[in-house]
Amino acid sequence: HTHTHTHIAPSPHRLALPRWLASARAVLSPRPLLFPRLHAPTLSLRRTMSDEETKAQTAAASGDTIFGKIIRKEIPATVVHEDDQSLAFKDVNPQAPVHILVLPKKPITMLSKAEDSDGALLGHLMLVARKVAKEAGLSDDGYRVVINNGKHGCQSVYHLHIHVLGGRQMHWPPG
Repeated sequence: HTHTHTHIAPSPHRLALPRWLASARAVLSPRPLLFPRLHAPTLSLRRTMSDEETKAQTAAASGDTIFGKIIRKEIPATVVHEDDQSLAFKDVNPQAPVHILVLPKKPITMLSKAEDSDGALLGHLMLVARKVAKEAGLSDDGYRVVINNGKHGCQSVYHLHIHVLGGRQMHWPPG
């Protein structure tokens, strides 16, 4: 006896799904209906890759990056902080109402490639993340700080950067 899977069509009457669930494809799995009121169809999820995940699968450390060009002012950005060691600017593809990227001016490709001698710089980046979060009004309700490292960490630009995300309730687990 075979089961067919029916895709759920979007409906204006359906409740809003959490972001992680909305990005997946939900499929109805038929269940025996011995007690129709007690057994409802269940959802099984087949996750699809996001654009960022697809980019991360093909990205590679290759010298100059878009972030290097932003640091050198070759590409415009909405800068919210700059000092001699770091730059922070608003992400052009925000994943939250507030999404700021904090990066070192020193070209470190990823956290796993940072050296012990970079310790003070890495600490400085965390302090800058705290500062820009406070200036963006995120201190009271909280925010998330994320560093993606490598392909499986979904890193799509190989210049170390910290994501400061806030302005909404974050979900757990994040990935």
